[in-house]
Amino acid sequence: MKKRIYVKGLVLGLLAGVLWGITGPLGQYLFDEKGIVPDWLVPCRLFVSGIVILIGLYGSRKGDIFKLWTDRRDAVHMVVYSTAGMMAVQYSFFIAVEASNGGTATVLQYTNPVMIILYSALFRGVRPSRREVFAVLLALAGIFLLSTNGNIHTLVITPKGLFMGLLCAFFTCLYSMIPVRLLEKYDAVLVCGWSMLTGGIVLALWRQPWRIGVGKDLQVCGLFLILVFVGTVIPFIASLKAIPVIGPMYANVLASIEPVVASFITFLVLGTRFGRLEVLGFALIIATIVILSWKRGET
Repeated sequence: MKKRIYVKGLVLGLLAGVLWGITGPLGQYLFDEKGIVPDWLVPCRLFVSGIVILIGLYGSRKGDIFKLWTDRRDAVHMVVYSTAGMMAVQYSFFIAVEASNGGTATVLQYTNPVMIILYSALFRGVRPSRREVFAVLLALAGIFLLSTNGNIHTLVITPKGLFMGLLCAFFTCLYSMIPVRLLEKYDAVLVCGWSMLTGGIVLALWRQPWRIGVGKDLQVCGLFLILVFVGTVIPFIASLKAIPVIGPMYANVLASIEPVVASFITFLVLGTRFGRLEVLGFALIIATIVILSWKRGET
């Protein structure tokens, strides 16, 4: 019985990574083929996903979903997390997708553990282990090959795409660090739902997506719903259910399938071509993810 539950946890963890992997390529298709822009897609995706998650929680009667907002400190914390964490990650990611492609943006986002190591070493005086140093060097080599295809005099990725991809990785660090106190006090699904809804509202007030016409395209509506449910709500819940069963180490390792899936779909379905050295760059960064995931699980 325990073995079956453990296998189910592995399947859920892998499912989360695979489904998250479709978001970048799907965004790329909407940008390239349908004329959709991040200023419309991101706030709408966050808003609708947040609403769906919170309605699900309310329907399941798992406590008072509004309790978080009754504590002033928690409310401020949530607004900060929603803007500097959830919203910033999603917006910078899709800007990177628009400026490069879904596979490249996803791989660059996954350099965030390297940034945490560098921050700890430079500003907190934490000496990295040999494994961490090796992982950092792998990631830097991967970024170099991914952005230059081995030629130091040229960029095969736009400067905007490279910058926004790395900025997304930076915001992903904040995304994982800011909500620690909230997650100790409230259910993770509740925190995620409110952060999506709040982040979506803040971004909508800033970018005003209602001023951007998307036309009456049924395919856009269908793909948007896939992005919300298949690319957001389902993988998040699957990941949360997997972590207590298989532990954070294996969950992180399984999540590393996301950039692989994103790159594969970008190449096979969308026809984006990558040079051999770019592919090697992908492989080096993904190896970094796996190495640091195992490291985090051991400590």
